Amino acid sequence: MSDAKVDYNKRLEAFKAIYPQVLEMSLSEKSPFGEFKKLLEDFNDKNIIRNDQQFQSLAQALVSVGQTIVAQSQNTALSMILQGDENELNIERVALLKAQTQTELAKPKLIQRQTAQIDDNLRIEAAKVAQSLQFGYCTGGLDIPEEIVRLVKEKIENIESNVN
Repeated sequence: MSDAKVDYNKRLEAFKAIYPQVLEMSLSEKSPFGEFKKLLEDFNDKNIIRNDQQFQSLAQALVSVGQTIVAQSQNTALSMILQGDENELNIERVALLKAQTQTELAKPKLIQRQTAQIDDNLRIEAAKVAQSLQFGYCTGGLDIPEEIVRLVKEKIENIESNVN
């Protein structure tokens, strides 16, 4: 979980704000509680309930269903509120994965650039070696062999052609 301090008072206020709606939905006409209540009323209207004992049994079942639904709705609403940290953490994980994906997509371009830079450095070093050899001949008072002059020019041209 995140290192941020959890504000449970804020979450309690959020729970208070949504709980009446959750409870209303739990006890609505289309809920299991509402359907059972409608069934009980139909039994009474059609005289299917013939005595107080049947009525008491069905009424007790209605109370049990209502209590179960209310308890479950409270538990669900509270769980949703308390899982806020997990939801926020999942949002951060998604953002991190997007950033990692973008980084991975940028890597081939970086590798190509680094490879080109290494190639450039190798061409520069080859030209330096050829130039040093040519300079060595000059300082020794020797005639520079034509092959070395050609090699130096070739290396310098090779550097210039790859820059453009």
